[in-house]
Amino acid sequence: MRAYPIAEGIDWVGAIDWNLRDFHGYETPFGSTYNAYLVRGAEKIALIDTVKAPFVPELLARVSSVVDPADVDLIVVNHVEPDHNSGLRDVMAAMPNARVVASPSGVKGVAEYHDGLAVDAVTAEDVIDLGGRTLRFLPMPMVHWPDSMFTYCAESKTLMPNDAFGQHFACEERFADELGLDEALEQLGIYYANILLPLGTQVAKAVDKVLATGWEIDVIAPSHGVAWRGADIAAAIERYRRWTAGEKRDKAVVVYGTMWGSTAALAARAVDGLAQAGVEAALYDVAATPIAHLAYELLEAKALVLGSPTLHHGMLYRVSGLLTYLEGLHPAGRLAATFGSYGWGGGAIKQMRERLEKAGFEIYGEDLGVKFRPTAADLEAAEAWGRSIGEALKAR
Repeated sequence: MRAYPIAEGIDWVGAIDWNLRDFHGYETPFGSTYNAYLVRGAEKIALIDTVKAPFVPELLARVSSVVDPADVDLIVVNHVEPDHNSGLRDVMAAMPNARVVASPSGVKGVAEYHDGLAVDAVTAEDVIDLGGRTLRFLPMPMVHWPDSMFTYCAESKTLMPNDAFGQHFACEERFADELGLDEALEQLGIYYANILLPLGTQVAKAVDKVLATGWEIDVIAPSHGVAWRGADIAAAIERYRRWTAGEKRDKAVVVYGTMWGSTAALAARAVDGLAQAGVEAALYDVAATPIAHLAYELLEAKALVLGSPTLHHGMLYRVSGLLTYLEGLHPAGRLAATFGSYGWGGGAIKQMRERLEKAGFEIYGEDLGVKFRPTAADLEAAEAWGRSIGEALKAR
């Protein structure tokens, strides 16, 4: 295993997790990477971030392809979450002379994760000189944990912002232009929607804070996925600005669960109605679509149209699971409408409305409920209902 140069004096020495399929409930069908970077000056060597504990041998093999791990002088902990920090002690054992630094909050986090392990704090006032190559630090609380920190190397014009600008995507390519910019931006959006969406205000401040430094940046090297360079940096920043500002387009995401096809039939006709109103509509069966993808589809949508039949006086469990997930992301500022079918008793629509309101949605006034199998008139009503939602959405 070899290192990969990403800038002058900086090599990627991380690990690729091809088999990761779940990241605390966020489906990751393409795996992920745990990125770490070796920065070499004339006098000292620094490792920026470590990896998840099982992948330490991979990191050390890549470091060894460039230098003897025992020659590393500094380890920077940008973030204490276990996918970056759980391997810290093992890495330290291979780098016995290395000083370890973190943000002030990160110092506390390292101690809590590693049984009192003491490391040094660095702040925005600190500069560590490696010999012709320097490291500067920007603590970034709540992007996306209190301890989060960005590290910058001025001489290589490289920003290493840990989880910011990252994507859960396993690949051999190390840059967005190698992977393909469209793919990289889509993965950036999926990551943002599922990890950073509730922290949009803090993310916006972080971007402004970095720009205010006046730092020249030729490479943004995050802790997951591919790095950004050249014109792709502006493309990634523009997406972050759009998402943090809450910009949306005339789009509705129709999601449903179904038992015997009645709710599915209503969903399809509602989509027809939305299209007639000139609204972009996407249709998903919650039983067949990863929740992480649904969160991404909602990122720039103005509305969620959610349907479920009634089972045991309530909604289907997969619909309930989606709502639990969305409550954590709190995608406020969007319209929500509910529909469904029922037999001798209802309950699903009422439950969905209550949960959607709790998650921060504005509830569309009229819901759509149909008993048993929808008739031709019911399907026409579903189409008209979808059209009315589309008209309300476009008026927002």
